[in-house]
Amino acid sequence: MHTLTTSSDRYQRWEDSGAFTTPDAAGTPRWAMILPPPNITGDLHMGHAYEHTLSDAMTRWRRMQGAETLWLPGLDHAAIATNALLERRLRAEGTSRDEIGREEFARRAWDWKAQCSAGITTQMRELGASPDWDRLTFTLDDGPSRATRTAFTRLFDEGLVYRAERETLWCPGCATTLSDVEADGTPDGWACSRCGTALETRSTPQWYLRTSDLAAAATDAITSGATTISPAEGRRDYLRWAENLGDWCLSRQLWWGHRIPVWYGPAGQARACASDEDVPAGWTQDEDTLDTWFSSALWPLSTLGWPHDTADLRRFYPNDLLVTGNDLIFFWALRMNLLCTHLTGQAPFRRMLFHGMIRDEHGKKMSKSFGNTIDPLPLIAEHGPDTLRLALARKARPGADIPFGADDLTIARGFLTKLRSVAGLAGRFGCAWQPSRPAPAHLLDRWLLTRLDDALTEAAAGYDGGDLARASGALMRFAEDDLSGLYLEARKDALYAGDAEARAALEFAWTALLLALHPMLPFATEELAEDLGWSGIMDRSSCPAPLAPDEEAEAAGAQLRALRDAARAHRGRQGFAAGAMLPATGDGVVLWAELCRIARLVDADTGPGTCLSRMGATLTLPAAPALDDRQRRTLARRQQDARGLVAGLTARLNNPTFLERAPAAAQAKARADLEANILELDRLTDLLELAG
Repeated sequence: MHTLTTSSDRYQRWEDSGAFTTPDAAGTPRWAMILPPPNITGDLHMGHAYEHTLSDAMTRWRRMQGAETLWLPGLDHAAIATNALLERRLRAEGTSRDEIGREEFARRAWDWKAQCSAGITTQMRELGASPDWDRLTFTLDDGPSRATRTAFTRLFDEGLVYRAERETLWCPGCATTLSDVEADGTPDGWACSRCGTALETRSTPQWYLRTSDLAAAATDAITSGATTISPAEGRRDYLRWAENLGDWCLSRQLWWGHRIPVWYGPAGQARACASDEDVPAGWTQDEDTLDTWFSSALWPLSTLGWPHDTADLRRFYPNDLLVTGNDLIFFWALRMNLLCTHLTGQAPFRRMLFHGMIRDEHGKKMSKSFGNTIDPLPLIAEHGPDTLRLALARKARPGADIPFGADDLTIARGFLTKLRSVAGLAGRFGCAWQPSRPAPAHLLDRWLLTRLDDALTEAAAGYDGGDLARASGALMRFAEDDLSGLYLEARKDALYAGDAEARAALEFAWTALLLALHPMLPFATEELAEDLGWSGIMDRSSCPAPLAPDEEAEAAGAQLRALRDAARAHRGRQGFAAGAMLPATGDGVVLWAELCRIARLVDADTGPGTCLSRMGATLTLPAAPALDDRQRRTLARRQQDARGLVAGLTARLNNPTFLERAPAAAQAKARADLEANILELDRLTDLLELAG
């Protein structure tokens, strides 16, 4: 057994070994994705945990396929929210930004950024997110600042940026103009989505971006197929926003952010200057800052060195994928397409995947005001990162909202327990790490491998499509139903006896399963692989490719499962004890010995029996058990209980008052309970009659 390693130790080993860096490997496929930069406004929440789990799994899958993979992390300065936070603190100190001045305000903002970014990156590491931390970028770093000034200047020089006085929404709390989509509707009007202050309408001079020409190019990127969007409703929302896009108000009356790179001359001239241009002496810079989303819209370019012609830009632009929430289609996704396509002539993404929102277990939006938010950090501390990752992955379908509750953690924790149980059996059977496929002759060994291949095919499609529910569902079904639920039960005797062929099939299937699960469960899979003698970094290990279906083995295993289930159902219906060995005969049963083992059958004459036909085979079992007096009394008592429930439920459903006043759900439950008790009463009556 390996030495116990904590998740933080393992993560540190990954990072120290350069597992997340982006090697420049000539001749290998390249794959790039940017992390939607979290705002520096506090701790990460469940929405971040979901998005980072989804993105991390897709990234690790690409690494395992041998791609030169870049997942680029970042942080956003979140101008309005950070300004509001800092100004609240200043008011609590009895001062204001005007009293302390712009320079001191900026110093405090950078101190807050340092504190908050350390917390965010630590939390991401605790979850197991694996971006290339060497490339961590902040929206106010030198590179993004240069790109922001250059982009604004080009748009200004092209006549696409202009200044005009018109009515805009004004937040007295944040002391800045806002766009319509930054406002929340309330019964009493509009309020700022950041501070909650009632909004006003003011006529003020602001900087605007003409969007009509840019929107046409951003739309063409989608309709031409240069960029694909999933799910379909995300594509519809994107095109609707693009079609109805008005000019973009770029200026904000804030101190934290990219200051608008426009200078005014003594004669009233206005000139935009890029970072490498000299500003004429005596000219003064505009006091306003840019809307945060302007610099964020340049993220696929600014993080790769644009406007310079860098090696990174040539290697990784356009990005292969954008993963972000469907609430950011307008704010971010569309705006990235607007600016980046215009500035480079090429859309920034080959594919955009919009995910849904995390909700509570009742489907209600998580909100502090509702008191139903969940902090992911205590969940990670209590259950481990992989439990939370799997709980989220199981429901991760493109575009779908996720209701999340305690049951999701219970299911995920149970599956991890199942994996450790299988690992214990594999160790007792002498299994070792084996990524090379064997060629077994036994039908059930072949069946295990063809079921594995089916799961691997589904998992690959899930990872490629951002449908972790599909990937996790296929692999969990294989582990629980095929490997543990059938194969190990049916081949246990052979495995204990040292059957080399059975062991080879098991160790390959177990190895491949751990590799396929790794993108979602990076900590547990490496831990369990080490029990088999594996060492290394699993992100750099490839998952075995599936083969074509083995139809003969598939049919034999399907028949075995169907006959086992039929025998178990017959045992329960007829009242046989769960552990009793039943005499049985079979006709056309391909895996007879295995069926007898897992269904607790003995090849013997059943006398007058019941014939069960499944998938070309017939299984004959005793019709009813011989009952002693105690068993007969127990069944009679259960029969009487069922008869009483049937009578009571029938009376309730015939009661006009109940039908008039009871909720529809209560009436439906009563009808379902009545049906179930009628079936149980019939079963018990037949059983007592058959037993004489």
